[in-house]
Amino acid sequence: MRPSDSGRTSLSCEPLLFIRRPDPVQDTNRVLNRPYRFITEVLAISLPIAAVIYSLQVLPRFGIIIYKEQYLTLFIAICVALSFLLKPAVKSMTRNTPPWYDIIGAVLALLVGGYIFLNYDQIVRSLGLITTDKVIVSVIGIVLLLEAARRHVGWTMVSVGLLALGYAYFGHYLSGMFETRVIRWDRLVTYNYLGTGAIFGTPVEVAATIVASFVVFGQVLFLVGGGSAISDFAFALMGRRKGGPAKVAILSSALFGSLSGSASANVATTGMLTIPMMRRVGYSAKRAGAVEAVASTGGLVLPPVMAATGFLMAEFLAIPYSAVAIAAAVPAILFFFCIYLQVHLEAVKASVDGADIEKLPELRDAARRMIPVIVPFTILLWTLFAWNWNPAASAFTASFATIVMSVATPSMRRPLKAYIQTFVEAGNTVVFIAIMCAIAGIVVGCLGLTGLGSSLSQNLIAVAGGSVWLLLILSAIGCIVLGMGVPVTATYIILVILIGPAFTQLGVSSLGAHMFIFYFGTLSFLTPPVCLSVFVAASIARSAPMATAVEALKLAVVAYIVPFAFALNPAFLLDGTPVEIGAAVLSGLASVSLISAGLVGFLVQRVSLPVRLVLVVVGVASFFVSNLHPALALVPVLILGALYGQQKLMGGGTSRAVLNG
Repeated sequence: MRPSDSGRTSLSCEPLLFIRRPDPVQDTNRVLNRPYRFITEVLAISLPIAAVIYSLQVLPRFGIIIYKEQYLTLFIAICVALSFLLKPAVKSMTRNTPPWYDIIGAVLALLVGGYIFLNYDQIVRSLGLITTDKVIVSVIGIVLLLEAARRHVGWTMVSVGLLALGYAYFGHYLSGMFETRVIRWDRLVTYNYLGTGAIFGTPVEVAATIVASFVVFGQVLFLVGGGSAISDFAFALMGRRKGGPAKVAILSSALFGSLSGSASANVATTGMLTIPMMRRVGYSAKRAGAVEAVASTGGLVLPPVMAATGFLMAEFLAIPYSAVAIAAAVPAILFFFCIYLQVHLEAVKASVDGADIEKLPELRDAARRMIPVIVPFTILLWTLFAWNWNPAASAFTASFATIVMSVATPSMRRPLKAYIQTFVEAGNTVVFIAIMCAIAGIVVGCLGLTGLGSSLSQNLIAVAGGSVWLLLILSAIGCIVLGMGVPVTATYIILVILIGPAFTQLGVSSLGAHMFIFYFGTLSFLTPPVCLSVFVAASIARSAPMATAVEALKLAVVAYIVPFAFALNPAFLLDGTPVEIGAAVLSGLASVSLISAGLVGFLVQRVSLPVRLVLVVVGVASFFVSNLHPALALVPVLILGALYGQQKLMGGGTSRAVLNG
């Protein structure tokens, strides 16, 4: 706990998610002495400033034109240099000055980026001509990039990049569907580092513009007290209800997770507060950890921000981001409705009370303190959805408005140094995301050179025998397996290129295919044996990781069903007639209610085991009935109503609590 601005005790810590550290691995940064600290701060602050200048097209207004690749090359060069200066080669090396080889690595990264930036006019005119200087800068650039990725997340992403390069170079020795033509190594490295469809393609462009803008927005928002305001509001709104701390965890993790780039970082931040509170009102350790892990992971698929992946999806599909966010609304609502309903029914069933009222903030006061959050978000959403601005412009405008509001309001005003430090930390946060997108770009470039993406899609269709169901199941497994230990954004990029075309060939809409891959890539955070968010939650709750994972799977069961539903029925993505969309939403809500009642074993009264099994089976099947005919959406509604009425007539004394939770 810490003192709030009003002088009373606040229940919240200051969460810094997408915002300061996309992954717990990033906590191994060196604490540098001057002058190195000053150098890294200058490099870090240059990233968001460059993103503002480039995204808002400031230079063309002065007659200065630069290629997109020039900007991205310099951006990644700075990110790699910061990685060498801030990230030790070995975690145990905690010295406060970088060793000579890290300084050389940082200087080389800047020299390579500067060389390409200054000579790009000449390079682009002779892109098809492989010269010694191009090969040298490409090799150095790729090696430094791979080492920077290793320092951030270990060998997982590096192995993915090396595997892609190795396949492109040695693929002609293979046979069958994996056989490739001969690709010279000099062409391989120059294509990946200097071409427009590899490292400096769409993923890095999104990271260096849209993601950077939203990182700045998040940092500014939390600087003016947004983090504590959101947390206190969640406690004031949900804390008094039955099972209140668990409902607080759901609400706060959803809000934070929408901005967060990492489910595990979200758990580490909000879970430090919510998990102990759940334990104090009677939740078991494994249940408390599971609630936090699932809610934090679900935040990544929740509009309007959806971490970085939603922006990438919009770029790949060439549609406005607002269309992606609107389409993602119903699946996300069903996901969180399932978590909330299970938590509520469990609390009523076990008579779990809310938190201590005396320790909770007043709702009116908490709502007032939400103004620094509501105003920037209103500007963001209005410019994004009503005026159809590009996401970067919307985020920077909201950030500027927040700064102006804080300067004009004495209680929100911060020292100049704090504003500068906010931009420094925004730059440091962008580094991780940009490096991961660049590694994913290597995979994209190698797939483009070899043509594996299209051939693999054809073979997947052949293996599935033309069955869309089998293709979806195989793809879901592939998404979860690849996503284990790999950031969700990189998983999405790789799999969209590899298997995305197969979906559309079997009749799945492009948006449905992309959203399916996004969902199951995200679910790798919950699915054993890796389940990173579960491990973080279990460590805080001091519970057995696998037992916590089982609880998490039960809470998140709808998240494994919804992607199949919207892949087969676009109405779940709000694509269809009003009748089709209404039927999909109605059947979805009723299905979630049946599944939740079956898993918990309670609706108004306890439910017997045979009935529980029937409810779960009927609930899962009911997700797909509206696809056959809209009128069939009434089937799960009638079943739910019949069960509720029957239990109430039998004397369910807690029905009011069930309805009012």
